[in-house]
Amino acid sequence: MTIFKQGWPLNNTSRKQAALKPRLQGFRVLLKAPEEKDYQEWALVRAKNQEFLTPYEPQWAEDCLTNAYFKRRLARQDEEYRAGRGCYFLIHHRRSGDIIGGINLNNIQMGAACFASLGYWIDSDYQGQGYMKEAAALVIDYAFNTLHLKRLNVGSLPHNARSIGLLKSLGFEEEGYAKKYLQINGVWQDHVLFGLIPKQE
Repeated sequence: MTIFKQGWPLNNTSRKQAALKPRLQGFRVLLKAPEEKDYQEWALVRAKNQEFLTPYEPQWAEDCLTNAYFKRRLARQDEEYRAGRGCYFLIHHRRSGDIIGGINLNNIQMGAACFASLGYWIDSDYQGQGYMKEAAALVIDYAFNTLHLKRLNVGSLPHNARSIGLLKSLGFEEEGYAKKYLQINGVWQDHVLFGLIPKQE
């Protein structure tokens, strides 16, 4: 795996290097922070997968596939990255360079908490082929060994068997059940809660 390491949250020196956001490289995937040049391809992939993704994501805004929305999204993600609250990646197929999904560390908390929430999505054409497992493993390694987080949290819809299977294959343990935990596709829905801590040395 290849990464760019820096302090977290960003100090004065590393703020000047903010363009050098982490790139995580695996055997079949390359994870990079979204850029304005990614808009067209990102919008096409999201539009193609709208029916597949909307049952599992917060309700899409009416303008969610526009360039203006994408720019607002990038600005928010950049602000959160600079403040040390989030880290965002698009998943690229390493051979073709195509965007095939996204994966994020959200709500990063340092100090006594030292945790983050993991979120992800993938193009339906690449589902069930191990691409997301490889991408998630890269982000988990980055979270624990570069950011030095002590816990990752994930919530999954109870009927999302693929997501639950992925999490268990990555070592996440089921820890609870939260009613009306997140707004998904316009409805507050129950979630199964999973957690992962670094392996003890």
